[in-house]
Amino acid sequence: MKKFVIQYTLEKGLSVERTIEAESRENVAAMALSEQIVQFEDVFGELNLFNKDDIKLVKIKDYIEPVNTSRRGG
Repeated sequence: MKKFVIQYTLEKGLSVERTIEAESRENVAAMALSEQIVQFEDVFGELNLFNKDDIKLVKIKDYIEPVNTSRRGG
């Protein structure tokens, strides 16, 4: 399965992203549209729940592995 990122917009320009696995973008869209409660874990490890009526789906994009670099001064 491929990984995709779903980006939702909350009030006043606040956006949150969630990574999920699915077969295709169409499957991701179907899952996103069928949810009534959307949950996100923030950077502090707290789970946030939002009612579907309070948010809107902005975009679905391909997941890109984060790049870890190490730089040493010398």
